[in-house]
Amino acid sequence: MDINLDQQQQVAVHTESARVLVLAAAGSGKTRTLIERIAYLVEEKNVSCYEITAFTFTRKAAGEIQSRLVERLGNKAYKIKMGTMHSLALEMIQNFGEVIGLKNKHVTVYGDFEEQFLLKDCALAMGVYNGKSWKPKKGDVDAVFNSYYQTGVEPDGLDPVHDLFKAFIARCKENNSMTYGGLLTGLKLLIPTMKEYVNIKHIFVDEIQDIDTLQWMIIREMEEVFSASLYVVGDLDQSIYAWRGAVPEYLLEHQNEFDIYRLQTNYRSRASIVNAANKLIANNIDRLPMEMIATREDDLLCPVEVYKNIDSQKLVEMRLCSDSITSPIYTKPVTVLSRNHALLEKLSMLLEEAHIEHVYIGKETALTNSEEFRRFHAHLKLSVNEFDNFSFLLIKDLMGISVADYSEIRRYAAETGQSHFQVWIAKEDIEYPASDRSLADVLKEMPTLCKWYFDINPIVDFIEKYIETSPKATVSQYLDWLATIDIQDEIKKEYEGLTLMTIHAAKGLERPTVIIAGCNEEIIPSKQAIRNDDIEGERRLMYVAMTRARDNLLLTIRPETTETNGREYVNPESRFIKEAIS
Repeated sequence: MDINLDQQQQVAVHTESARVLVLAAAGSGKTRTLIERIAYLVEEKNVSCYEITAFTFTRKAAGEIQSRLVERLGNKAYKIKMGTMHSLALEMIQNFGEVIGLKNKHVTVYGDFEEQFLLKDCALAMGVYNGKSWKPKKGDVDAVFNSYYQTGVEPDGLDPVHDLFKAFIARCKENNSMTYGGLLTGLKLLIPTMKEYVNIKHIFVDEIQDIDTLQWMIIREMEEVFSASLYVVGDLDQSIYAWRGAVPEYLLEHQNEFDIYRLQTNYRSRASIVNAANKLIANNIDRLPMEMIATREDDLLCPVEVYKNIDSQKLVEMRLCSDSITSPIYTKPVTVLSRNHALLEKLSMLLEEAHIEHVYIGKETALTNSEEFRRFHAHLKLSVNEFDNFSFLLIKDLMGISVADYSEIRRYAAETGQSHFQVWIAKEDIEYPASDRSLADVLKEMPTLCKWYFDINPIVDFIEKYIETSPKATVSQYLDWLATIDIQDEIKKEYEGLTLMTIHAAKGLERPTVIIAGCNEEIIPSKQAIRNDDIEGERRLMYVAMTRARDNLLLTIRPETTETNGREYVNPESRFIKEAIS
């Protein structure tokens, strides 16, 4: 028995079951339990690290788990396949992509910007988009693609979007590329091939409540093809990604297929915070019942407080927001959570005007989603994938290629079976940076590569930050990292100042003092959730926000009546306040 594990954790770690669901309450040590389960298999059951694959929800979580496993098991822990499902899918596709019709070279991954740009280009060529309107409607087109990414099912031949969908997928293959969403469909197709090269005997999945239908299909197929055990960890009460396709109801419908172990002891939060969160979530009906048990006493005055009439300006004026003023009551550092970015953007602006140092998690993500960022990186993508006609399309004007020249390049490429980029570099006798070169060296050449019409300094700064952590990285390695970036990659562990982030971005984290801003109806719960009668989903989101706090939890309510442009808006106190604090 491991003396570092409580009784519930020990039972979950040492089970002999081949199908395990660990329901882990907030702050109950689920990461430790998962790590110790892996260590138990390796040390006590003589399982090879090569035989273990672990899926995490974020790269930050994967990095934390792997580093702790290295401390626990030594360098052999690096042999465990560990990462998000998208990142592991990309790794498999880079190795075996030819099986699903891709060229045996580096595969380019398109983000939302590239996907939408290419989709419009396909639609224009097919005459279903004229630059303004779509036929079929753009909403129907998006619905088909979203369904495909969440279920892996292509539209049938009678679907009005079918031909456009097929044309788009064909263009992606022509460019030796995939969309971010398409990575998982590619992984599913590769599973039978993977069996010839890898031997997976144990599959772990963290944050199981937030995976979608296609991810469940992948897990079940891997379990069957590899005859592997399945160990999943999560908490239905913390499922907050239904809007992105997550199917928390899967656990409700299939709970009898698992041996279930519950971790109910909360080691994180003070008793008042735990009690308030328990009261709140008890109002949900669709859940696997579990009540947190607090272990920490309320040795501080008022761990949970409610403040009314606190708009963004008053939030700035609250003394605990300033790092220059120490507080005998509140534990630093402070984190402000919000349901949406709009409130955080306003707050960040006011904090800057007040010269209060802070970090707003989401700024870097906004940069990576910008057109300028994508166009800059199109150069890097071409250096590793010369078949990427779309990236060439993005940079042709930057390279001074006229419309007439581009038409001639496309014609000659079609006649010779080459890519547009291959034709151009041969014609111009240009030597492009090689994919196996150091990213740091290539970055030095980028400013002189073409005529930039936008400020590239923020983009260069972004890449240089990556180089600081991976100084020997090649262009290919950087692009693979970038392809599966998520908002938690912005969170720096060493930062001890004021932090702003959405509740979704805070998933899996914990902070000494948490302020939940905008606890009003139509903010949380959101207006859309109220309209769609999805209050339980919003209640889970509030529950996640509350359980991030270790020492202090402050619930701030904006003025319930406001006036904008002569129109009065009424946003009463959120119903969740009364449910939690009564």
